[in-house]
Amino acid sequence: MEERYLWILWDNPKVLHCVNTWRGTHLSERKNRREIQTKKERKKERGSLRQKTESAVRKALPMDMILRCILVSFVLGVMLHVTEEHYIDATYGQEVTLPCQVDIVNPSVPVIWKYKSEEIIKYQRGHLLRGSSSSSATYSLKNADKGDYSLTMRNGKEGQYTCEAHGKIKTTNLNLWSVKGPSDEYLLEGDITQLELSSLDMSTQVEWFGPNKSKITNEKERWTLQNKDRRLQIKDLKAQEDQGTWECFISRSGLRITHDVRVIGFVNSLDGAVIYAAVNSTVVLSCELNIDFQEIPKNILRNPVLRWTKDNKTIVEVDLNNFNSSLLQQTIGKVQFEHAGEHKCSIAFTRRNLSKTTHLVVMKVSADRPRLDSKENVTICCHVSAPDLSKAQLCWNNRSDSPKCETHLPEGKFCYETRSAGEWKCSLTVQDEEKLSMIYFVDEASTVSNSFPLTYIAIAAGGMLLLLIIIIGVCVFSCKTVKQKRQRARKMAQARQHLLEKKTCQCHKDLTNDYYHA
Repeated sequence: MEERYLWILWDNPKVLHCVNTWRGTHLSERKNRREIQTKKERKKERGSLRQKTESAVRKALPMDMILRCILVSFVLGVMLHVTEEHYIDATYGQEVTLPCQVDIVNPSVPVIWKYKSEEIIKYQRGHLLRGSSSSSATYSLKNADKGDYSLTMRNGKEGQYTCEAHGKIKTTNLNLWSVKGPSDEYLLEGDITQLELSSLDMSTQVEWFGPNKSKITNEKERWTLQNKDRRLQIKDLKAQEDQGTWECFISRSGLRITHDVRVIGFVNSLDGAVIYAAVNSTVVLSCELNIDFQEIPKNILRNPVLRWTKDNKTIVEVDLNNFNSSLLQQTIGKVQFEHAGEHKCSIAFTRRNLSKTTHLVVMKVSADRPRLDSKENVTICCHVSAPDLSKAQLCWNNRSDSPKCETHLPEGKFCYETRSAGEWKCSLTVQDEEKLSMIYFVDEASTVSNSFPLTYIAIAAGGMLLLLIIIIGVCVFSCKTVKQKRQRARKMAQARQHLLEKKTCQCHKDLTNDYYHA
């Protein structure tokens, strides 16, 4: 009988552990001898030791020791099974399934689910009975007829759930997570907000990821992790960086919880941006929002007013109730030096104003004379209107000479004397990056001394000749006209004289006949 039990229990690791413990002294001596042997000899020794141990157990191991080993094995197995736990992470309102499966199905034995020792449902003989819990959660069993008593639940509570089925107990710890954000539907650029992870579990590691999928750390000043990474504070909101879907990652289960942050800001949201422009160019100052103006809720934008200012002086102020997209842009055609300065657009929201500042830097070039002189140099000057030129550099450069540069610009200009004709380029460099450039042409001195007088002499001579021809033509025409008038007058006088003489003769003839008849 003893021998039969030994063969049955020999492959059980718990029983073997008991046997080895009981014969600890004998095994330790064997172990000391094995340490000095080769691997091949060790393998042989293990086989020999097993055979000898089996023989020794058959001969020397008492029956009460065998029964103790069986009892220890049974108790350990039951304890390990009872203390088996599962952890499930889910979001609030999500449908979850708590596992509970058994191999033997007995309809007469009840299956009970408990929440913190409070019975929530009971299943027996095909009937599902709800417990006395006042929870609003809905419960159902997955496939109870086939031994799958997994609990499907919605709107459940966070905590420990226990399944008691056919003498087996399975425990599941349910952790519900959610991310709470600001109550406002929209935030304004520059606001401060925070996202907070809600859960009773404070030990599980969590990670945050921004809209661009980058991991959030405390290295960035605007983003701060607090309360064991359960709270994320975002300062000075940026429309381009902070608007979008934020994600919290639960490392234990891989659960990802998302929350959308909506920020109203400008399309080009960089406040204090600098626009560089050359004289006579065209500049467009934009105040466009990153959201359709018509989609903004009325409670956020009650009496919207758009105001454009330059150096704190109001230029344009309009009511946005009659919205026109062109109002959000200001176009400056043929920029002049006086247009330079601080341009600011401001939109009045309910809580505060949303504003954007743009610095316009204008460049112009000039010279004391347009052409080289045979005796004196030409001084070319480059003017820049900028509020801060401490990190700027102006350079004059042409194809033949090396660049001439100046970093000390108290008056915002750099002048250079030259006797080199041709194309000169003035460039503005800020922190080793060229921001703006203009071209100025200096004419050659030879063109000034020879071509200029000959051209004007030829033009003057041609003009005088043309004038003389015109005068002669007018004189000839006038003389001819006068002569024709005189001839016409003479003929008219002769005609009148001839007519008068003819009438006189006729009168005499008539008088003679009258007297005769009388």
